[in-house]
Amino acid sequence: MNEKQSKKERAPINISISDLERAFRKVEEFQKLIDKGKTPEEIFDDLVNLITIKDDAD
Repeated sequence: MNEKQSKKERAPINISISDLERAFRKVEEFQKLIDKGKTPEEIFDDLVNLITIKDDAD
């Protein structure tokens, strides 16, 4: 019963139209990469490489 009570107390998730449009654009970009022959794993690896911070000071 505590689980049901805690679910009722959660705040609603507000999503704007721009959030939906951005999500659809990302899906379209992902689908284009798949159509070009990339695997989901390759796409993920590319994204990780983009956000990886490389320490060039050494």
